[in-house]
Amino acid sequence: MRLTRNRPSSSGFTLVELLIVLAIFGSLMGMIFSSLAESQNASAIARDESEMNQNLQDVFSLMTSEMRSLGFPPASYYDQSFLQNPSSPKNLVAQGLVEASSSVLKFQGDINGDKTVDYVHYYVSGGAAPYSLHRFSGSMNPDGSLPGGSAQKLSEQLESLQFRYFDRSGNETANLPDISTIELRVTMRTKRIDPLTKIHRTLSESTRIHPQNL
Repeated sequence: MRLTRNRPSSSGFTLVELLIVLAIFGSLMGMIFSSLAESQNASAIARDESEMNQNLQDVFSLMTSEMRSLGFPPASYYDQSFLQNPSSPKNLVAQGLVEASSSVLKFQGDINGDKTVDYVHYYVSGGAAPYSLHRFSGSMNPDGSLPGGSAQKLSEQLESLQFRYFDRSGNETANLPDISTIELRVTMRTKRIDPLTKIHRTLSESTRIHPQNL
């Protein structure tokens, strides 16, 4: 009588096969997580770029709108007897440009149409980009003194701000009485670095403004 032995089943996995499966599974999971990370980075950059664009449009719209009212109303709107009267309110006549440099602009003008002259001061702070863009404004006091209060921060994503000034012949000038046209250029940048280019994305807007009272 022959005895038979039970042989081990051949349907299970060997250790080598398990290691191969785990390696493939790990590789697939790595690809999936990498793809998810790239997708999340792309989504974050897209949101950042959208926020930068909106901030640029808001800042640019505000600045250009206010700069068009620069110098309004001029002294020519009033007769000499009014201007020579010591009690005449000095907040009814706009001086126009007060200071004009490449990154600072101070001016007077009735920017909101309330028949009272406003004082506006745009300036930049910070040692390196991104800079902060500030706006100080308020109605002039009846005696012509500047308004009180604190400045408003318009943006913390400023890459650069540049003003340029031109006379009526189109020549660049730094002399306040000769300025008739102001060129404004604003450049914003994203908060995050683009993972592909390793630099911040930027967006610029520029225009030339011709205030009618300069």
